[in-house]
Amino acid sequence: MARVTTVEPKIAQTAPKEATDCTIANQYDWDYATAYAICMAESGGNEKAYNPSNSNGTNDAGLFQINSIHVTSGLIGNQNRFNGTENVSAAYRIYLGSGWNAWSAYNNGAYLKHL
Repeated sequence: MARVTTVEPKIAQTAPKEATDCTIANQYDWDYATAYAICMAESGGNEKAYNPSNSNGTNDAGLFQINSIHVTSGLIGNQNRFNGTENVSAAYRIYLGSGWNAWSAYNNGAYLKHL
C-alpha cells in the first residue's frame, strides 16, 4: 500500500508580506534614513497609530500620521490611512509637494533620535 503524505504549501514564507511598519519607506525615491526616522517619531512604527484631535480640529492616522485634510482633498481614503502601504504612498506624495516640513516630527527635531 502506498503511503500518502500531505505537503503544506509554503505561501507564508514566499508571499510578500503586507507592510505594517516604517521599513516600507525604502521603496521610494527620498532619503530613506530621514523618512524612516520621521515615521518612527510620528507613529512608533504602528500603522494603527491615531491622534484624534489636533488644535485645528483635524486628526492624524497611520505610520506617517497622515492628516485628515488629505482625506478631504482626495489624496487618501480615511481607512486607508491605517494601511501601511497606502499610508507611506500618501506620505511620499505629500513629501513631493511639501518636503519634510509637512511633519511636525521633522520641524521639532523629534525624528533625530531615530537616525
